[in-house]
Amino acid sequence: MTKSKEGIENFIIRKLEKANTIDEINVSLKSAGFSDSEIEEGISNTKKTHRTLHQDVAAANNFLPTLNKNKGVVKNKKSPSAEDQHAHLGLFAGRLNKKDFTISVLFLFSLFFSVLIIVASFIQAMSPEAWGLLGQLVASDTNNILLLYMPIMFAPFTLIFLSLITRRLHDLELPGIISFLYLGMFVFPSSEYAPIGMFLYDTALFILFIFLMFDSGMSKPNKYGKISVAHGSTFKKILNLN
Repeated sequence: MTKSKEGIENFIIRKLEKANTIDEINVSLKSAGFSDSEIEEGISNTKKTHRTLHQDVAAANNFLPTLNKNKGVVKNKKSPSAEDQHAHLGLFAGRLNKKDFTISVLFLFSLFFSVLIIVASFIQAMSPEAWGLLGQLVASDTNNILLLYMPIMFAPFTLIFLSLITRRLHDLELPGIISFLYLGMFVFPSSEYAPIGMFLYDTALFILFIFLMFDSGMSKPNKYGKISVAHGSTFKKILNLN
């Protein structure tokens, strides 16, 4: 490999680590005097020699990565950094791009309703009396008091949901504390104006949720860290495992 080719590949790797997009890298290399063929060859060679590069590119450009069909790729032999060695980054740390956020939320809600159905079916089959009492309790709860206890009864799902919202807010460089506003959806104050107020409150949170699902976020590092890369399974992304 010539020094020129090696220099292009090292430059591409450094730029991707800083969350630069391919278009930005192309502009930088062209301004440095490299031709289109040299740039294209450099990107192609880098993909062949670095196992996760195609995923880093996908994360930087926020689109689904292509399937890696090449089983004989050469792994990057560089030792992992101290940051990469941490097994867990913290549920509320770092960022989450829109693709990973959407997939994680859909997976979480699917799991939640599956667990709910299984538990309900088990109670109904094993103890019809308890199921009947539970139905009566729900029917008599005209003030929706039981809603106040839902975030506590389903604490693991509540915690993970707030984590996903927080990390997605970080990707937009917004304070993660906003995520806790979603807990207010379970509060119904006793007032004649409560229905109107809660409707407006829930509508605002719904609009924010749609915004989080479709906004591309920042393509560069911000105060909450680097752009999240598309490595690992959905389960790892939900729990923020490295």
